[in-house]
Amino acid sequence: MDTNQVAYKSPIKVIFEKFSIQKDVSLVYGEPIKLDNKRVLPVAKVSYAVGGGGGYSGESEESSVSQGEGGGGHIVIKPVGVYEITSEKVIFKPVIEFRLIVLLASVCTFGVIWLLKNKNLK
Repeated sequence: MDTNQVAYKSPIKVIFEKFSIQKDVSLVYGEPIKLDNKRVLPVAKVSYAVGGGGGYSGESEESSVSQGEGGGGHIVIKPVGVYEITSEKVIFKPVIEFRLIVLLASVCTFGVIWLLKNKNLK
């Protein structure tokens, strides 16, 4: 390689490096939040699939045919809940309250039973 030429630098390399190094929730939500004697730690499900490729022809960087690359991917981030951490205890609080899920399931179940019961009476 000629000493006047600069090594090929991929712009998407920075993105791939960030994902390979930072695979936890702090990638999306940042660091845990500190409030007085409590810490709040966000929890999320992060999944991604990325790919890419590129090349360098060996010509000078000024040449229009010297380099090329492409990439793509799919990223899904779903918040799950938070952990509230104090010196006394750790509590997980889901995004959807468990009691709400039980209440909705109960209402739906009783609604179906009521419909089936009234259908049989006719």
